[in-house]
Amino acid sequence: MEKMTLEQEMAAAAAIVRVGLERLRDAATRTADVAPHAAAVKALRQEVLVATSETIGTISASVSEVDGDAEQIERVMALLDEAQVCIEDSAGDLLDRVLEILNPMLAACDECGEKRPDVRVMPDPFSTALEPEANDHRQIPLCPPCAVERFEQS
Repeated sequence: MEKMTLEQEMAAAAAIVRVGLERLRDAATRTADVAPHAAAVKALRQEVLVATSETIGTISASVSEVDGDAEQIERVMALLDEAQVCIEDSAGDLLDRVLEILNPMLAACDECGEKRPDVRVMPDPFSTALEPEANDHRQIPLCPPCAVERFEQS
């Protein structure tokens, strides 16, 4: 197997990132429910922006060891550092504000009271486990850990 060229490697890496971002977009926009939107924004904030910022920081540190005009290298490092700050502060702060608005719109778990994107209205796992043949189980909003706990209590 032949080794990829640098251009091919960068194109492949960028394509992988693009596919991941498309998955976030698709998960958020396939429903009018606020939960997937909040979850996608949270993933962008906590995973994508953090990874992007870390990558820029690593490149900035690495470029300091590149052979070349020291003044130009310093300019590159300063610009990369500024880009890193923009991602962490500007974009991150804006996404944090979006989450502050969306989070109160999320459903609260009936057991723990937390408002989380993964809270779902479901038949009560406790009564469903005790009486699986019944079809009139109370519908309650539960987060996955509380749903499992209610099931295990049965």
